Amino acid sequence: MVIHVCDEAKNLKEDFVCPRDLLISEMKYFAEYLSVDAQRWEEVDISVHCDVHIFNWLIQYVKRNTKENKDCEMPILEPGNVISILISSEFLKMDSLVEQCIQYCHKNMNAIVATPCNMNCINANLLTRIADLFTHNEVDELKDKKDKFRSKLFCKKIERLFDPEYLNPDSRSNAATLYRCCLCKKLLTKETERRIPCIPGKINVDRHGNIIYIHIRDKTWDVHEYLNSLFEELKSWRDVYWRLWGTINWLTCSRCYQ
Repeated sequence: MVIHVCDEAKNLKEDFVCPRDLLISEMKYFAEYLSVDAQRWEEVDISVHCDVHIFNWLIQYVKRNTKENKDCEMPILEPGNVISILISSEFLKMDSLVEQCIQYCHKNMNAIVATPCNMNCINANLLTRIADLFTHNEVDELKDKKDKFRSKLFCKKIERLFDPEYLNPDSRSNAATLYRCCLCKKLLTKETERRIPCIPGKINVDRHGNIIYIHIRDKTWDVHEYLNSLFEELKSWRDVYWRLWGTINWLTCSRCYQ
């Protein structure tokens, strides 16, 4: 199969040749267009709008195990090309390469954000997969002077705090049940509401003799408004994340167990 690559940015055109079976096994995007009927292959004209150097890298990767390429070096991921390759490989449904790029991003993010690459074209799905590899401490330690990616990672971490299905290694509790008490005005979750005192008088004793506190949910309080007001106050998603994390996680006193 001949693939015509048009690179509008550099005003270049180049043709690449790849065996059909190899193309559809490695770039699954093409599988639905390349019919099993051999007579129809010639009718298919493949044109790709992409950076020529990036597509050349991808074709080398596709042919990495073929006889004709046994003497060629395996193309390598670098801080300057990994984002372009990640986006292109996801579009072309090259699943194993996408996973390699995501793992590379996790290990080399400081070097990647230092290059002039555009991080805004990373979609929500890829962002989630990258963010899930980072602990919140690793995100905090990123050296991202121009804030190309760190705030995006913290926003994804905030989303994860509100996801009741997600087993979060960074947090013992999640914010899915977060609410404000209309009496004491404290922010609480299902895990913290029985531990944190309300106003005097709102106390019960359970059947084991333990003191439990009774809070009343403020139905006028909206979590989205709360997050927006936090961002207005703190001016960074990093600080919003840590404020929220500190609200839903707790430590117990070793003396009084409060």
